[in-house]
Amino acid sequence: MPIANRLLIQVVSQLKPERCGVSDHAILLARELESAFGIRTAFVVMNSTEPCDLPFPRVDCAPSQLLEVCSSLSKGQQSAILVHYSGYGYSADGAPLLLAQAIERVRANGQFRIGVYFHELFATGMPWTSAFWYTLRQRQVVRRLAKACDLIATNSSRHLDWLERQAIQGGIPPVRLLPMFSNVGESLETPPMRDRRPAMVVFGLPATRRRAYDRLSSLGGLLRRLGIEEIVDVGPEFDSPSELRGIPVRRMGVLAAADLAGILSRSIFGFVQHESFALAKSGVFAGICAFGAIPVIPESFSGEADGLRDGVHLISPQTAKTAMSGGLEQCSAAAWHWYSGHRLHLHAATYSRLLVQPATEAETAMPAVAKAKGA
Repeated sequence: MPIANRLLIQVVSQLKPERCGVSDHAILLARELESAFGIRTAFVVMNSTEPCDLPFPRVDCAPSQLLEVCSSLSKGQQSAILVHYSGYGYSADGAPLLLAQAIERVRANGQFRIGVYFHELFATGMPWTSAFWYTLRQRQVVRRLAKACDLIATNSSRHLDWLERQAIQGGIPPVRLLPMFSNVGESLETPPMRDRRPAMVVFGLPATRRRAYDRLSSLGGLLRRLGIEEIVDVGPEFDSPSELRGIPVRRMGVLAAADLAGILSRSIFGFVQHESFALAKSGVFAGICAFGAIPVIPESFSGEADGLRDGVHLISPQTAKTAMSGGLEQCSAAAWHWYSGHRLHLHAATYSRLLVQPATEAETAMPAVAKAKGA
């Protein structure tokens, strides 16, 4: 594709920097694509007209207008579209059928290569919850989107396995596994343990941190075992505690990404309340690993989850003692090396190679498993 036509149109439900994890993900990807690969980005926003100050073209449109808007942005040239998919962002029931129909219409036009990054697939729940009643239609939308794409990527093995079994069923294209990259930057080397303080960082949006403190309140024994002297709270203000189990909580408020990066680089631990199967799709977990801080989770797990092992890449109440005796430096390095396998640059390289530049014959011939597991 000629350099002048190297355009990636990113489709998002909203564009709210620093208030929406999917928005931050898409914006960082746009910057990396431009700086590292010379690929321009234009945003198409489907479900919000709230303005923001970004140096990228932006068009707000209804799903029915998607083909015409993309044709206008690309000036009629061959181009590529990347859909950032989280169903509830596009529709109240989490099943944006109009989006699926719009993508199918774009596909039929033949002008665009289409990719989708599944941040989420569908909700599940008990019969008395709305998720239970919506899940069938949500799954149907995911299947339709997957079948209309040249590239399918997602952030966890659980998502990948479902897509391979239920959406493409061994077809083409295979699903690529790309765990979340950090929205707060990343370190090119592991800051040494000697330069870190015995502090635990809790960061994210208020709802995320509220859940984190709820879990931490029952983990006093773990906090003492780790020798934590301070909890550093970063994010929008809410009624966060001033101390937890006798450990002071230092409230930092909203910080620039560079300032949060500095705190993560100087702290030994970061806390994540997610279960093991959801760690690879957590931006908070990615941010902790990206600076070599050691992720702490509330519950142990056996085996491996997305390449992560309890007591090796992270610690829980059940593995803390062993990890402490074995040396925290090793755990820090393992977390950072795991993250480095899917850092921001590798996400951007995937879209550069498979969306903006047509796949080579060699890539097309690669076995599905090999393509799915490598960036």
